Amino acid sequence: MKQEKITNLQPYAYPRASFLSGLVVLCGLAALMLICVVGCKSATQLPLVFGCALAGVVAYKTGFSWNQILDAMTRGIGDALEAILILLCIGMLVGVWIVSGTVPTMIYYGLCIVTPEAFLPVVFVVTTLVGVVLGSWGAAGTIGLAFIGLAPALGISLPITAGTIVGAAYVSEIVSPLVDGPNLMAAVSKADIFALCVRFLPVVLIVCVVSTLLYLVWGLTFVDESIASGLAQGADGLSGTQAMLEALSTHYALGPLTLVPLAVMLLCMFMRMPAIPAFLIAIVFGMIEAVLFQGCSISEVFSAAHIGAQSQTNLAELDALLSNGGLAAMMDTVSIVILVMAFSGMAQHLHLIDEVIERLTAHLKSFAQLVGATVISGALFNTLLPDQYPAITLSSQMYGEKFKQHGTPDEVWANIVNSSAGITSVLIPWNTCAVYMVTVLGVDCLSYAPFALFCYLYPLVVAAIGVFAGRRMKWCSK
Repeated sequence: MKQEKITNLQPYAYPRASFLSGLVVLCGLAALMLICVVGCKSATQLPLVFGCALAGVVAYKTGFSWNQILDAMTRGIGDALEAILILLCIGMLVGVWIVSGTVPTMIYYGLCIVTPEAFLPVVFVVTTLVGVVLGSWGAAGTIGLAFIGLAPALGISLPITAGTIVGAAYVSEIVSPLVDGPNLMAAVSKADIFALCVRFLPVVLIVCVVSTLLYLVWGLTFVDESIASGLAQGADGLSGTQAMLEALSTHYALGPLTLVPLAVMLLCMFMRMPAIPAFLIAIVFGMIEAVLFQGCSISEVFSAAHIGAQSQTNLAELDALLSNGGLAAMMDTVSIVILVMAFSGMAQHLHLIDEVIERLTAHLKSFAQLVGATVISGALFNTLLPDQYPAITLSSQMYGEKFKQHGTPDEVWANIVNSSAGITSVLIPWNTCAVYMVTVLGVDCLSYAPFALFCYLYPLVVAAIGVFAGRRMKWCSK
């Protein structure tokens, strides 16, 4: 039977879901998430399956056929195919870069030059710079993984380190034209990608400077406490660092040449090569180096790309870090992305929550109210849906026209939307972005979230500017 399509339907030609139906879809998923994930400690996939089923029932009761519901789900999943492929590439890259010696070399050099006092600000600055080129997930899966390996040897808390990495990585979701989040935001807002990324750059830099200073204070405070207790600056800390250095130099051939895969990927990104080809080229270089420098067989390299690297240095902390990566490690995250985007496809393409959007935005009269609602609901969408992509899309659908009525340029209101919808996702334990970070960094979301300063300082600053300065700011009106 020929599948019914919904793409060519004129506005309001489709069945119109009621306000109550939209609330059932949104609140139902939120309730399922809280009950299953928070209350019953279940896997994130289960409430997402139930949420998709609930949205499907509501759509069917509204008047959509099964073929239309299925088409909406597949279109939603199709929107995330590039992200899924990037996830698989990152899984392969991490596994291959470990056996090639690239990640071990980054950890080794880091241990040699980074001090506990400067560790957190260095982590933030370096991860930010790498993230601008590799994106938030790429930065966390490469340099972030190396910093996580450095932290225990320096006596630095893993939650603080992971939070610093996450906050720094997500700076790219605001300012980098090479990252998928800003490109999606530019597409839905019709704004120029480069104008979008530079318009709020002064605000981003101010928040980054404040974050760096706070991390510096935390680092100095931590060191003082460590000295008092005789830990990181005492014999235990030094012996732990030395043991890790010896284990790395014994089990891996280290040196500048093992950093070639990283240099190649950075070069590809600076040449504006798309992310997937850049990752694949870096993976190939890593495979070659694993064979030439580390003495791995082809089957061992393929195994690392498939199921991840298996470290056997006999140093528990190091083995836990370097037994990582692989396609298989990403399957859990991929399944969550698929389910999230299936739900998002129904909500967006079947217009299940249009009435909710219209009712909520009808009460927003002033520019200050509009900015405040945009920032708050961006975080709310990341909690309810839960993924960065539908949060960006739905926030844009909800507030774009309202901002235009106030004479706000596209790149300005797009930045306001992205300030919350684009970066708060990683603070929600059941959101796909947080699930990825937990998978790669090995630290629970609720443990690292308080230290991911940029992810909540930036939305607060943007909201404050919009509320208190409003349209008087020259970048907020034509």
